[in-house]
Amino acid sequence: MRHDLITTNEAIPALREEWDALWRRAGARPFQAPAWLLPWWSVFGTRHPRIATLRDGGGTLRALLPLYRLEENGTAKLLPMGVGITDYTDALLDPEAPPDAVTHLLATALANETGPCDLPDLPPDAALLAAAPPEGWRAETWSGEPCPVLALPDSVEALRGPVPSNTLRKLRMSRHRAERAGGWSATTARLDEVPALWERLVALHQSRWTRKGEKGGVLADPSVLAFHRAALPELQAAGALRLHALKIGGEIAAVFHTLAGPGRLHLYIGGFDEARAFESPGTLLLGHLIESAVTEGLREIHFLRGAEPYKYAWGAGDRVNTGRRLTRA
Repeated sequence: MRHDLITTNEAIPALREEWDALWRRAGARPFQAPAWLLPWWSVFGTRHPRIATLRDGGGTLRALLPLYRLEENGTAKLLPMGVGITDYTDALLDPEAPPDAVTHLLATALANETGPCDLPDLPPDAALLAAAPPEGWRAETWSGEPCPVLALPDSVEALRGPVPSNTLRKLRMSRHRAERAGGWSATTARLDEVPALWERLVALHQSRWTRKGEKGGVLADPSVLAFHRAALPELQAAGALRLHALKIGGEIAAVFHTLAGPGRLHLYIGGFDEARAFESPGTLLLGHLIESAVTEGLREIHFLRGAEPYKYAWGAGDRVNTGRRLTRA
């Protein structure tokens, strides 16, 4: 195996095709795709990437760890690309990568570092969570945010088990109200529909959170908006993006940005028209997404970071992310 470390922005584009192929072979989450992380880097990145790679004897990329160096106030540390707005972070491993691949990746990335390496938002199955620290380094962990997950049954009828009956009753009421208000429909955006539907989501999200006194919510930051606008076509091309719209009486009442992964649907962010609160458009769209996921054969709905009550109302249970810090021993 050959270990390499990419330390310049100019070297990253040449890695893109191999990175995407590795992501697909690994069956990894959409948050590890170059379609997510490279748009993030284009907006939030520094001039100091630290992307560790592992190749076999034939030159095939078998493992990758995309980190970067952050220098602030005279100190430096390593962080994963995507940090801050990425709910799950991890290394990428080919099924044929050696068992100690992650330790080799860490050793390559940390070889010339003196500061710490912080690895937040590691899901329970993260390779970075179980990897042994490189020689001369020690690891400590901290408990991160809960990421509620709904395990899906084999049929829509069987949702009566994992989803509380009270929530299913509210969903039926919402559907009846929407039918009386002119009918409802749910669609998934085509490529040419994505930009306009995304802007509608932003408007709905910002309006709601501004009324709550939070100045537009998480989509108020121009840099966050720039990232999403850059990432949307990349994610669409990678087959990971699903942008859903709910219409009541022919008008858009809710929009949800989701990301599809192997056997999973990740509910990233949404917005709904509060003027339609009587019909509960958020409930309508979530119910549709969950039923569609069951029909598609998906196994889990990931509500992602945060312990908002509505997630548990749908029957989701906590899976807690973990943070890990590596420091020189």
